[in-house]
Amino acid sequence: MNFDERLERLEMELAHQQRMTDNLNDAVSQQSLDIMRMHRTIERLAKQLEEMVINSESDEPLRDIADEKPPHY
Repeated sequence: MNFDERLERLEMELAHQQRMTDNLNDAVSQQSLDIMRMHRTIERLAKQLEEMVINSESDEPLRDIADEKPPHY
């Protein structure tokens, strides 16, 4: 393999590496945005749950739905 062929091969590999790096960067950026959205949603849901607990006028303790039997039992 002569110098020109080696140089061309290295340039092609570098272009491929740069494309892969750009793709990975795009994926990480998108995941970061998704995580930020999820955090905001979780914070909003936590606030809503807290407000529900505070505004609850019932004297009985909150029940865990997972512990309740389905209606057909």
